[in-house]
Amino acid sequence: MARPASPGKRTRIKILDIVLIVGGFLGIMAYNRMSITRLQHSIPNANSQIVGEWKSTRGPEHLVFRADKTISMTSAPAPAPGEAAAAVAVAQTDGSAPAAPDSNAVAPAAPVSAAPVVGKYQSSEAGKVFLQLSNGKKYSTTIEPSNKNRFDLIDSDTDGVTTYERVP
Repeated sequence: MARPASPGKRTRIKILDIVLIVGGFLGIMAYNRMSITRLQHSIPNANSQIVGEWKSTRGPEHLVFRADKTISMTSAPAPAPGEAAAAVAVAQTDGSAPAAPDSNAVAPAAPVSAAPVVGKYQSSEAGKVFLQLSNGKKYSTTIEPSNKNRFDLIDSDTDGVTTYERVP
């Protein structure tokens, strides 16, 4: 049986022990850093994939993502009910057949687009993108590497989804 050490005597930690502990700690940190760097290079860069012009598949909305992490959203306003009725009345006569073009008839005006709403976007790991517009609306989306030309924009207030496709 081993003799117990006397209470007044302690074993000394040698310099070699300290060097091994510090070296092992630094080695583990270096290994983890290399693994993290390798992982960062394997994750797609959502910022470079989203820059450009996008159009809604179901409406007149346009999104423009810029490389400086700003965004602008434009959409054409819905025509007023009186304007829509006047356009139908000009287009048809009292019968159901379309009217012949009349040089005195007022042509419907081209749709006027509303002023663009500007904002900023922020991309995170794995293609997640967060948008905040100047009017207070917040949206989020995920750019998937398998489908780089289409994404679903989710409104954070209503959870409504709008699909956007890249403009060629």
